[in-house]
Amino acid sequence: MNGNVITVLSTKGGVGKSTLARFIAIVANEQGKRVCIIDTCQNSSIATGFLKDRDSFQHSAYDWLIGEAKPSEVIQQYENTNIYYIPSDERIDDYEDWVSRKVTKPKQLEVLKTKIEPLKQIFDLIIVDTHPSENSDIVNYSIAASDYCVIPVEIDLDAKLAAKRCIEIIEDYQSAGYKIDYGLVWNKVEVTKGKAKIQLKNMKDELVKYGIMESKFVGEIRYSTTVSTSKNEGIMLNAIDNKYTMNVMNDIRKVSNTIFDKIVEGVHNEQAVTY
Repeated sequence: MNGNVITVLSTKGGVGKSTLARFIAIVANEQGKRVCIIDTCQNSSIATGFLKDRDSFQHSAYDWLIGEAKPSEVIQQYENTNIYYIPSDERIDDYEDWVSRKVTKPKQLEVLKTKIEPLKQIFDLIIVDTHPSENSDIVNYSIAASDYCVIPVEIDLDAKLAAKRCIEIIEDYQSAGYKIDYGLVWNKVEVTKGKAKIQLKNMKDELVKYGIMESKFVGEIRYSTTVSTSKNEGIMLNAIDNKYTMNVMNDIRKVSNTIFDKIVEGVHNEQAVTY
């Protein structure tokens, strides 16, 4: 895996996008991969998840995206790890307007892809955390820049509908020639409760009937009060000696490794077609 781009998206808020982005970065770091998370949401949950004040940075993703800051001025390192991130702030919402004024129509959809391209020479994996809205142009810029999209889904009707909508959007890009794959991650699953298992099976069955292949279900991450109540929202879960936390981290590792394998498989398939 070399310089691949993952976008974590959902049209529904609260499904664990930012937390999942950090989890994937943790697993990548454990495997010796250099990873950079780009935060494109005004809440800047990536920065706070790495225990940093979102207002403490001199420059943010917005400054980098509009060309007023170099990558070296916005990329932050998380402690002594291979995890790096570009924080965001409330100005990110102005980026769409900046693009509409400064970038010609044919190039607008590729603006983020163009900015990310040099980072592929530095990082093995680039993760984009997005705002929960299908009407955001930045979400579309992120999808267009991606090799793989991760859609976290909780077991409820709104989350299921959001997943369907995300898939429709991605399939529109695929139809337009973009080489993008995607996978659904079942998040906050209460694995010990029989009713929750039945609800999960019913949701999977409904999505399969909708036309989504089971191979798109890349795994489940169980619910844990340790995760939901942790002050750091789980960023140090891999360092907590707690059997419930260890179970969650093992789920996260399985999901992340499946995603990594899917990306490698996609690259090989594309090369086979090319050659």
